[in-house]
Amino acid sequence: MNNFQFATIFTHKRKALNVTQEDIARYVGVSRAAVSKWEKGQSYPDISILPKLAAYFNVSIDDLLGYEPQMTEQRILKTYGELAEKFSKYPYEEVDQEIQVLINEYYSCFPLLLKIALLYANYFNVATDKEKAVEKIQALCTRVKEFSGDYKLVNEATMLEALSYILQGAPQKVLTLLGEDAKVQLGAEQLIATAQTMLGNVEKAKEIHQVNQYQYLLGLLGNASELLMLEIGNPTYFEQIVTRVEAVTETFHIEKLNVNTALVFYLRTASGFAVQNRTDEALRYLERYVKICLHMEFPLRLKGDDYFYLLEDWIKREVMLSSQTPRDDDSIKKSLYESVATNPMFESLKDNATYKNLITNLQHHLRIGG
Repeated sequence: MNNFQFATIFTHKRKALNVTQEDIARYVGVSRAAVSKWEKGQSYPDISILPKLAAYFNVSIDDLLGYEPQMTEQRILKTYGELAEKFSKYPYEEVDQEIQVLINEYYSCFPLLLKIALLYANYFNVATDKEKAVEKIQALCTRVKEFSGDYKLVNEATMLEALSYILQGAPQKVLTLLGEDAKVQLGAEQLIATAQTMLGNVEKAKEIHQVNQYQYLLGLLGNASELLMLEIGNPTYFEQIVTRVEAVTETFHIEKLNVNTALVFYLRTASGFAVQNRTDEALRYLERYVKICLHMEFPLRLKGDDYFYLLEDWIKREVMLSSQTPRDDDSIKKSLYESVATNPMFESLKDNATYKNLITNLQHHLRIGG
């Protein structure tokens, strides 16, 4: 495997013990020339010799080989970022082959497998064989669910599997997997926070309450944005959703707290008004969408604020390895532009001068090719 560091580690261990190549050769029953080749990286010891060498140096075989069956969280994030960038620069098949090698090497590193499944989902639109891409997502999710033994990973895998069915155009499979109705929220986080308070861990309890509020807030806004699309034919109720959600976004400074949530809301609001032929309202919300895009800082990162001042540690600890990981910056910028420039719901605005100027400004700022 290409991440073995046996030659370096073996040489360092031997010198640390102040023994010669001849000493090692005599101990394991090989020639000194064989030991010399090991140190030069020209060959590996026979598999039957590895346990004896590991015992001699008082290390595990994996440590002796320099093999890591599990990636660290930081390395997983770095690997995801590198692969995401490659998807935006190189042919899909080339990157896919590299991913398959990585999966084979770390087939029991379940956080990595889950992250790879997310990667396939995030770059589904560029897959040359979309059916195979879906199958790979599902296979990775199944492995995580069957063998990880980690309920958080299992839950994430279940949600990604459901997403794969949406990508596949199989809604009934989503309902079979997740159920057909909204579930009662059991409030586990509140009980955890109460228990932490009882144990005297007040700061931890406050963090849990802030995190809980943050997630419910984003969930509220996400659901409202989805509901907007279902209520376009009911202008009165549509406008009521917009009024209430806008009040929440402004109160909690959502543009700074979670920019994607704000962008989705303004885009869908503009789309709905455009379909309703309410041009002035559609353009007003498109202007807000573009204004946010013009002030976005890349790379994107989640963060707290003066109200959610205890989120930072949670974001580093939990969110960075969850499904929040974005696509690469170039893909995000392209998506931000195309969501306005090629959105069929804005067909009624295509000859509007203000709409054209907004697209031009967005294209220029995001440096999207014409």
